Amino acid sequence: MFDIRSKKVRFLIGIVTVVSLVTATALCIGGPKSTTTQQSTPSKRQLTIATAGTAGSLYPMGVAMAETINKHTDFIASAQASAASVENLRLLHEGDVDWAISQAEIAYFAYNGFEDYKGNSYPELRALFGTVVSYVQIFVRKDAGIESVKDLKDKRLGVDRPGSGGERAAQRILGYYGLTYEDMKSVSYGGASELVQLLMDGKIDAFIVTHPLRSAPLIELTTRNKGKIDLVSIEDDDFYKAFPYFEKTKVSAGTYEGIEHDTYVPTSRVIMLTTNKMSEGDVYTLLKAIWEHRDEWEEVNVAVKTWVTLDKALWGIPIPLHPGAVKFYKEKGFEIPENLLPPELKK
Repeated sequence: MFDIRSKKVRFLIGIVTVVSLVTATALCIGGPKSTTTQQSTPSKRQLTIATAGTAGSLYPMGVAMAETINKHTDFIASAQASAASVENLRLLHEGDVDWAISQAEIAYFAYNGFEDYKGNSYPELRALFGTVVSYVQIFVRKDAGIESVKDLKDKRLGVDRPGSGGERAAQRILGYYGLTYEDMKSVSYGGASELVQLLMDGKIDAFIVTHPLRSAPLIELTTRNKGKIDLVSIEDDDFYKAFPYFEKTKVSAGTYEGIEHDTYVPTSRVIMLTTNKMSEGDVYTLLKAIWEHRDEWEEVNVAVKTWVTLDKALWGIPIPLHPGAVKFYKEKGFEIPENLLPPELKK
């Protein structure tokens, strides 16, 4: 028996109490954490998609696809406007973006080290899918007396932004017909909207633009200036033999208001690209989200709805696919052509 009132007993009880409190505090601070804390949510990865100028179909398409990716994957995706093909390939090559669009021929040159990429190839490029068809169109003021490419000599010409795929296409067309910028009275640069405005303001006589057929700026040009604008043909079969990545495509009479004759223009596919730095699993997951939820982005533009379809996904692609894309399309029943198999799957 002990007397709780004794000093010795009260002293011992105090010590026990303090030790108990210290032990409990230590357990709270340093003991095992709760299950919730241990299973913290992993941080989402960023995915940047470089597209083109905001006036066309590609930027809205990129924005809509990014929203679908955000909704159905663990990525945080965003689309950014750019000067398109050439800039986008540089951004991919330098690792500043994850996906990007490019005209098929520019991607082909970059991958193989041809033309402007001689000695500086981008062998890491990998294709994902084809998007819209790019039409190289030459619009002229009817009162400028331009009926063929050769007639552009000594005229005021507008072309796409310096270094863009569209500007490169303009140079190839001019060069085939023996012309350079030096043969022009002046050369102005800009996106489709800027070139349309320059032509409507009478500041240029013609422009060469690489853009989807019947895009908003081109509809505005021909509708507001009905009967005053014409479209120049490139019908020479030898031109298409010289540039086999271009298809000779008919633009039927009436496609644009006031242009009542058939016109033949070069076309090529705009493709979505990544690099071999992305994993097979990530690319597979992203493509699965995009194609299985196409209804979420297909209505963004008429050209997108028409051309960016699963059945047309591999049409017009001139460089190898990413292994993740090969896996996805095989699961969808595609036979992958030998030229689209990446080097890493041929080992």
